[in-house]
Amino acid sequence: MKTHRFLRSAFIALPLTALIALSGCVSPTPPRPVVAYPVSYQIPVSNTQVVSSDGPQNLNTSPTQDVTVEPGKTLYYQVVSPIDVTLTLSELPVSTAASTARIGQMQGTTFTSSITPTTSAIRFTFSASQANSSGTLRFTLSDRPIAPAVTSIH
Repeated sequence: MKTHRFLRSAFIALPLTALIALSGCVSPTPPRPVVAYPVSYQIPVSNTQVVSSDGPQNLNTSPTQDVTVEPGKTLYYQVVSPIDVTLTLSELPVSTAASTARIGQMQGTTFTSSITPTTSAIRFTFSASQANSSGTLRFTLSDRPIAPAVTSIH
């Protein structure tokens, strides 16, 4: 009779022990990355057009930078580029069913601005504005206002 009780208690205790052990493996939502602002990126952009017997070919490199943000908190950004670039800002949707919403566009070689997002992610898309141009731009993000960049006139 004792073996029956032992088997019965082992039969109940084993799944309970496994359940407790596995429950420790389930983790809560991962923490959001914490960024130490200001942060700068070096981003290559280019737009090369080639004419061939098949017609013009456009080899455009338009990199994107997705940034996790706190909705309602102002994010400051600055672009300093050796070539004319177009910057497009989009709010990324919370769900995958929704599409991105374009919220701004700027063009030039140097600009400083800010945005107060309504979603938790912003996409910055960079593209060279002129054909046959390329360069590496500096893109800076900050949680505080950024002083306008001073560039020399050639």
